[in-house]
Amino acid sequence: MKKEIKVVGAAFISNGKLFAARRSYGSEYVIHKYEFVGGKIKDGETPQQAIVRECAEELSVKTAVVRPVGRTVYEYPDVIVDLQVFECKAEGGFAPLEHEETKWLSAEEIDPDDWAPADRQILFAVKRSLTASYTLITGATGVLGGEFCMQCAERRENLYLTGRSKEKLQSLHSTIAEKFPDINIVTMPCNLDDEHSRAELFADAANYKFSHLVNCAGADIQKAFCEYDEKKLVFQIRGLYEGAVSLSRFCIEHRAASLSIINISSVSGIYPMPYFAVYSSLKGALTSFSVALAAELKGSGVTVTAVLPGAIYTRPDVKEYIKEQGLWGKIAAKNPAFVVKKSLKAAAKGKVKYIPGFANKLMNITTKLVPASLRTKFIAAKWANKSKDAFTVN
Repeated sequence: MKKEIKVVGAAFISNGKLFAARRSYGSEYVIHKYEFVGGKIKDGETPQQAIVRECAEELSVKTAVVRPVGRTVYEYPDVIVDLQVFECKAEGGFAPLEHEETKWLSAEEIDPDDWAPADRQILFAVKRSLTASYTLITGATGVLGGEFCMQCAERRENLYLTGRSKEKLQSLHSTIAEKFPDINIVTMPCNLDDEHSRAELFADAANYKFSHLVNCAGADIQKAFCEYDEKKLVFQIRGLYEGAVSLSRFCIEHRAASLSIINISSVSGIYPMPYFAVYSSLKGALTSFSVALAAELKGSGVTVTAVLPGAIYTRPDVKEYIKEQGLWGKIAAKNPAFVVKKSLKAAAKGKVKYIPGFANKLMNITTKLVPASLRTKFIAAKWANKSKDAFTVN
C-alpha cells in the first residue's frame, strides 16, 4: 500500500502574475518542475502554519496566508500526495534557498507541463483566477451593499468585496460561498476615508481585473453642520466622496476589457439642503463627477452610472426615519432589492443618471418648477429638527 502524505503549497500572486519555483531535488516525476512552494505538514501543525514555516525555510520570507485556492489528491507511482494550496502574500522579497530557478509568470506563460503533476489540477484554477474579471463592491457589509453582492453573485460574477469590518466580511464571504460555490470571492477590509488603508487595498486588488465597480460605501450622516466635530466631518467627506473617486481611478487603471462603474448617489444631492448640507453636497458632487466622467470616457469601454435613490429600507434607525416622514416616506422609500435590480439594469443600458422609483422621479421634475429660494426655505423648515448619525469614528 502506497504511503499518503499531506502537503501544502503557497500560490504567491502579484500584479497579475504567479510565482513559480523550479525544484532542484526530488523524484524523477518532480525534479526540475515548477511547484507551489511548500512541503509536508508536520504533526501538530495546521496547513497555514506549515506554509509559513516552509516558506521561511525555502524562501527566507515571512508569509501571510490569504485564502484557500484548492485541494487535490494525486497518486504518483511511489506515493499519494494530498495537496492543499493557499493564496499567500510575501511580506518582503524572496531569497530562494532550495530551488534552481524562480519566475513570475502571467496566465499566458503558465504551461502545466512545466509543473509537478500534483500541482497541475490546482494550477488550472489559479490560471482561471488570473484571467477572470471581478466586480468590486465597496460597503459590501451594509444592507444595500450586501444586496448588490447577492444579485451580482446570482449573475455569476466573481466578487471582490470591501468594508470596514474584517469579521463582517468573513461572515459575508461564507454566506455567499455557501450559496454560490462556483464563483471566486475575495475580501479585503479597508477604511476608505484613510489613504493608507486604501493603499493596502490597492496593493492587493492590483492582482485582479475589474469589469464592474459599485461604489456603495458612505456614511449617511444627516445633521446640522455645527453639530459635526472635525473627525466626523473628515470621515464623511473622505469616505463618501474621496473614496468613490479614488476607487474609480483605480478600477479604470485595472479594468478588464470593459468596465461599468455604478456610483450610489442620492436624490438628496439634487438641491442644496440646509441641515443636511454636508451629505447633500457630497452626493451632488458624486453625481456631478459621475456625469462628467461618463462624458470623458465615452467610447473607451468604460461606462459610469450615477444612481440617485430616495430613502431605502436598510438599518432599523433608517426604517424609523422613513416612518417619521409619513405618507411621503411610505410612497417614496424603496427596498434594497428593488434599488439594486433597477440600478444594475440602468447601468447595463448605459444610463448616465438614474433615479429609482416613480415618486422620486416625479419629485425631481416638479420641484424644478419651484423657485430656488422657496425650495431652500421649505427644506430648512422640514429638516431643521431631524438628524441621522449611526456611525462611530475611531
